[in-house]
Amino acid sequence: MKKKVLVGMSGGIDSSVVAILLQKAGYEVEGVYMKLHDKPNYHEENFSKVEQVALNLGIKAHFLDLSKEFKTEVYDYFVYSYKEGLTPNPCIMCNRNIKFGKMFEFAKSIGADMIATGHYVKCDGKSIFEGVDKSKDQSYFLAHIDKAVLPKILFPLGEWVKEDVKEYAKNYDFLSRISSSNESLEICFVENTYLEVLAKHMDVDMEGKTIDSSGKVVGTHKGYMHYTIGKRRGFFVNGAHDPHFVLDIKPESNQIVVGKK
Repeated sequence: MKKKVLVGMSGGIDSSVVAILLQKAGYEVEGVYMKLHDKPNYHEENFSKVEQVALNLGIKAHFLDLSKEFKTEVYDYFVYSYKEGLTPNPCIMCNRNIKFGKMFEFAKSIGADMIATGHYVKCDGKSIFEGVDKSKDQSYFLAHIDKAVLPKILFPLGEWVKEDVKEYAKNYDFLSRISSSNESLEICFVENTYLEVLAKHMDVDMEGKTIDSSGKVVGTHKGYMHYTIGKRRGFFVNGAHDPHFVLDIKPESNQIVVGKK
């Protein structure tokens, strides 16, 4: 009996090729498109591409609306972290709780034995490793996936480089429509800058004081949410000739602490 695998499909080349490779390897394949945010027309366009691929492969394509869970566990976490003076990584949170959390739960509900995605990483069932294509390696963003899920994940592109995936896709005419699709953004709900997102929830133009480690005021800055630990630009230090770096962020007083390297 064939093992059943649920492939997370975005409508792009990588996940489409994964579905093809797994089908050729003898798996019973089904695809799932996950709606995570509410960009107008974004999901309709991408899901239509998933459906096109699924139709040509003769597989089922599921549409899974996880926008409520995504808002609570990823988007709200993103905004709250910045309010607290922290620098969040929403992709790590999304991969753990949504893509390899809720997706895995859905896979079990349809009787799938495994899940798969188009990430360029390797997995031996116990740990995540860098993929062959270092320019596309995404192991860092998958580092917090629940270890209990790892034995059930397949990453067929871990041994591939992106250019070879593009070449392979040329063998399938039905992929021509999506072959020119843009690469997915690092933070899917950010159009231009993260500050545009934060501006919907807080004042991002609140000039504050720059202080040194002793508490002495040494300059000004644009607002604490503009900075992360280690940043060396975007703030002013009176009479400074040597580079200064952010050492700490104090959201309650809208101050940043800076010092020399």
